[in-house]
Amino acid sequence: MTVAETLKLKDKMQKILNHASSAEKIGNQSEAEAFMKKLNALCLKHKISMAKIDAHDPENSDESITREQVDRVENGLPIQRKAQRWIWDLAHHIAKANNCHYLVQNGSNSIWFVGRDQDRRFAIYMFSYCYKTLLVDCQREYDKTYNHFYAMGMQDQVRGFAASFKTGFVNGIEKRLREVKEEARQTTDKETFALITTGQLVAVNEYMKKMHTGSAAGLNGSSSHNEHGYASGKKAGSKVSLAKGSVTSGTPKQLKM
Repeated sequence: MTVAETLKLKDKMQKILNHASSAEKIGNQSEAEAFMKKLNALCLKHKISMAKIDAHDPENSDESITREQVDRVENGLPIQRKAQRWIWDLAHHIAKANNCHYLVQNGSNSIWFVGRDQDRRFAIYMFSYCYKTLLVDCQREYDKTYNHFYAMGMQDQVRGFAASFKTGFVNGIEKRLREVKEEARQTTDKETFALITTGQLVAVNEYMKKMHTGSAAGLNGSSSHNEHGYASGKKAGSKVSLAKGSVTSGTPKQLKM
């Protein structure tokens, strides 16, 4: 790929991302999703060869590696102060898919992505998009399932539905990302695949070692499990269009996995 072709591709992807973001801000979800599908197609075709693109992209160089917090107000995300396992897990899968790491703050849902400039932007947008899609789908499926069992006098069947839906949804997202990675492995030569899946993270890993040495306490998932909610969430998550305790410290830390 020539320098001109690389710059043209990067510009095209950024314009699509901007259109999707603008559509979401004005509440046009269907248009936003249409743009995300276009972006996803480009990611599958080109972002898997990001090593070639990065080489000509000064904004996505090793020197641009830093941490960036997900601005909940700017991205239209609700303020949920109690730390939740599914939010951390979603950030983990999104970061991994975009050659990034993620940071959390003990006892909160504050999320930072660590990586190159363009990789961070993709990760933040993908995380926010999946987060909002999850909440909308969860409410819709809960209402539908509740009405179904209410008509039969079996409301107890929806106990724990929302929590299990969120877990299932995130697992569905992770499954989608693994499928994309496997498709890349089958369509990319071994050297390039290794460079993209491992080599691209070398500099990010070095940054993490120097800048962030603490580990956040892990979170347990929901103690209850609703099979209806989990199955519904996993199904919804697998269909998402992808573009490729108390606070003990104010310092964001890497989650210990």
